[in-house]
Amino acid sequence: MTDKDKELTSEEKEDTKDDDSEVLPNGAEKEKVESEEALDKIDEKSHSDQLEEKLLRAQAEIQNLRRISQNELIKARLYGSENLVKDLIPSIDNLFRTLENQDTEIKTVPSEGVSLIVREMVSALEKNGIFVIDPKGEEFDPNEHEALSVTENEEEKPNTILEVFQKGFKFKDRVIKPAMVVVNKK
Repeated sequence: MTDKDKELTSEEKEDTKDDDSEVLPNGAEKEKVESEEALDKIDEKSHSDQLEEKLLRAQAEIQNLRRISQNELIKARLYGSENLVKDLIPSIDNLFRTLENQDTEIKTVPSEGVSLIVREMVSALEKNGIFVIDPKGEEFDPNEHEALSVTENEEEKPNTILEVFQKGFKFKDRVIKPAMVVVNKK
């Protein structure tokens, strides 16, 4: 054998070694193919699980946004006219003061007209969820009343409202303006 033949033989040997490493027995080849297919299925399943999780999160987010927007809409319907009520309160207060400062012995047509207007306004306000807070004789509640002064009256219970300087207003469950009151000392 010549050197060339030896070289070819050694090259052929290397080629056959490479071919032998890739060529597997029939059962091992099937296992390799099956394991690759299983890995592909796992990758596909993992990918589909990720997509499903993203879909569920997106659906949950949409549901949360719907719930939040519904709550905001309900609040807007309930309290949407609150600013209008706040703007009307000073005028209503003035009408109450006008009635309180009238001479009760002398009834005039304008005073009876003011009294009628006040009754109608209070009725209309109550129909729309706006209530006048007139707490004379009630127990002081710092959530609805603002104490302007404290006096001592032994005839009344402690912490009782003795006098109301200005009536308060409540819109649904919110106090818009607390009643200005004088409270009996403990």
